[in-house]
Amino acid sequence: MSGATSGRRTPAASLKRVFLRAASGLPGDDPRVPVVAEALDLLQRGFDAHYAADAADDERVLVGDDEYARAVETIARLDEPRFVAVASRMIRDGAGRIASGGRVDLEMWTPHLAGLLDIISGEGQEVSEERIRAAGGGA
Repeated sequence: MSGATSGRRTPAASLKRVFLRAASGLPGDDPRVPVVAEALDLLQRGFDAHYAADAADDERVLVGDDEYARAVETIARLDEPRFVAVASRMIRDGAGRIASGGRVDLEMWTPHLAGLLDIISGEGQEVSEERIRAAGGGA
């Protein structure tokens, strides 16, 4: 379930698609789901610009920073600081893993994605992680 391929340092799996798959099993249509999914897509694009391959040049850094800002702006529209806190931890933890020479895969981000899902579902971290893992199995 790593979602990383040789040469990549970031997940090849779409965080947006994994999150939407996991959320599709929830009862009802929560309007926060597509907003969180869009923010995850922007966050992943920013992360990829900075870290997918070798050291980022100035243009990729600017693109990455712009995508991060758009991700935070998107999720902040929900006016729920818990979402912004989880997204911030995703960036911090992922950057830390890369800085230490590692890769960021879907498994590393599963607790973060589950945290976002749990805010919406209220089902608890463990159930949300199970949903994310099941959704990521086909990623």
